[in-house]
Amino acid sequence: MRVTGGQWRGRRLGSGRDPAVRPSTDRVREALFNQIAPWLEDHPVADLCCGTGALGIEALSRGVRWVDFVDLAPASLATVRENLRALGADPGRWALRRADAARWLERRLAADGNPLVVLADPPYGGRAASDLVAVLRRATPTALPLAVLEHPASDHPLAGVAPHWECRTRTYGGTALTLLRPAADAPEAADA
Repeated sequence: MRVTGGQWRGRRLGSGRDPAVRPSTDRVREALFNQIAPWLEDHPVADLCCGTGALGIEALSRGVRWVDFVDLAPASLATVRENLRALGADPGRWALRRADAARWLERRLAADGNPLVVLADPPYGGRAASDLVAVLRRATPTALPLAVLEHPASDHPLAGVAPHWECRTRTYGGTALTLLRPAADAPEAADA
């Protein structure tokens, strides 16, 4: 597993010791970041259910000013910390958060009015995914200028979101990425 772009392009990332962690593949990450680059310039990022931290590290490598790495598993956060230290990542640009991703996101959106880009790769088929989807469905476009959910290609977790959201899914083999962003005609979209 390697960083696909930015200052750490080509650098290897450790995958940790937990066989349940399923990091995003290099191909999927590269395709994702080629699509979302315009949203990364002005907003902090949350890497939810971060596992190895590959999504958040990719964002830092490409110049994002701040990333919160959120995971409930201490072993995952230890892997993220090891990866960040191996890369020499500036500790003033990231934080590790041991928390349930959906609860953390809900608290963050309620407490902080600043927009946040969300990159989420929850365990497939688990409760974490459905809990995150519930929070994303309730979020406002001003709070989330972009949210990305990685999921099995056979699922459509964000189908039927409210009309103020634009939802687009791209498939890469058995993996899909669904991008959720404010619709052009959403009342708050101009502010996002």
